[in-house]
Amino acid sequence: MFNHVFYKNILKFYITFFSIFLFGKINGDIDGKITNSGLFFKNLQFNYYPKTHINDIQTLDIEEFRFGFSNIQIENKHDSTMLFSKIDITGPELLIKNLTYQANLFRSDWITNEKLKRINNRESIPKIGIEKINQAIDLFFTDKNNYPIKTNDLIINHYIDLSKPPFNNNSWTYTLDLPNTITAKPTHINPIPKTKSIIFDYQSQTFKLDPTMDSLNNIPFLHWDYIFKLQSMSLQNSSSIDLKIDSNKTDFSLVMEKGQFRIHNANFKANPNNQLNNSSLISLPELLIEGNKIILDGNLDSVFIIHKGEGDFKIKNFELKIPDGLGKEPEIEDLLTQIGVWNNSIMVRLVELRINIINQFTGNISLKIYTPFIKVSIIGNISIRQDGTNIPKIIFHNTEAIIHPVALGIKNWIKKWEKDKGKSIHRNGSAIILKINGPINNLNIQGL
Repeated sequence: MFNHVFYKNILKFYITFFSIFLFGKINGDIDGKITNSGLFFKNLQFNYYPKTHINDIQTLDIEEFRFGFSNIQIENKHDSTMLFSKIDITGPELLIKNLTYQANLFRSDWITNEKLKRINNRESIPKIGIEKINQAIDLFFTDKNNYPIKTNDLIINHYIDLSKPPFNNNSWTYTLDLPNTITAKPTHINPIPKTKSIIFDYQSQTFKLDPTMDSLNNIPFLHWDYIFKLQSMSLQNSSSIDLKIDSNKTDFSLVMEKGQFRIHNANFKANPNNQLNNSSLISLPELLIEGNKIILDGNLDSVFIIHKGEGDFKIKNFELKIPDGLGKEPEIEDLLTQIGVWNNSIMVRLVELRINIINQFTGNISLKIYTPFIKVSIIGNISIRQDGTNIPKIIFHNTEAIIHPVALGIKNWIKKWEKDKGKSIHRNGSAIILKINGPINNLNIQGL
């Protein structure tokens, strides 16, 4: 809401856009007024058909597009050293209705690409371990003129160090069958279920190829159908800016009566080769970013000071559908199972953040996150330290977080954390209650 760079860029845009009025002091004061301006299109349609082949066909349809300003008024006064400018703006205003983008593209299978990345990531630690053991075996053979029977021979003779990576990772264990193989096996604490052993052929000095990995390496090119639909997107803004400009700096005071950005019913779907089970879906029924009665001042070369303002960020019923091919990857499948997701569809019913800046020193904040697997509610007060030089420091006071873990997997994670830390988290029934105080970068959380 109160992003310094964002507002500075808006102000610089306004100053540049209206420079003809702002710098009218050369021959006198220039005032200006525009009651209505902008662009308007209806029933836009664009089609792209490549000449070389029938793939990569793309279409874009927009029922209605509006962009403009409802009202702009500029008043300028100046003396011998300084220009005083007042700008009242209703806008920019944006409206897009019923946008549809469709594409049929011939592209590599990103699902397979993602699987390969995850497999390579899972195998990176044991493969590094095997390579270090292989080097240690060569040194051992040079010194002893025979092969070690077990990895323990390498440990007690200080050829490998269990306290250093990758051997301090207890999710893998290593066995020797020389001069044939070195094998890395997942232990019972390996976080990824169904992880396979990795075998290194000592004679050929190569890793034995996993048939699954071999089949994935031949990444196919597929016909992808992409479709993005947006029912509406709107932007509204009403602001007043006072400027004082001299040769050295530009001071400003901004009052935003109302600013709102809203997305209604946005959906994106990707379907490879009509494989419905491998379709990806992102659905966003509602997104709202809103600011009201925001008052701030400063200059364009320093950090501005916030005096007042209300902000609201809200997402409702967001859904992410993971393709089956990716959802069956061990770590993703395990995560989804833990949070109680069985159809690869993750739903977030509500995310709402509200900030109310009462004055330049104090305010309050609330946050709600509601999902089928966890519910979080945070309400509290904040104080703000602003000096116009550094980014404001936010300090929490008497803030309470109430957490309801719904999914059994999340409850088990919390119990494991308590066991590992030797602590008991404060609860009221099944709800976790935490008290939060202190600066945002060094919070004091009571109840953990």
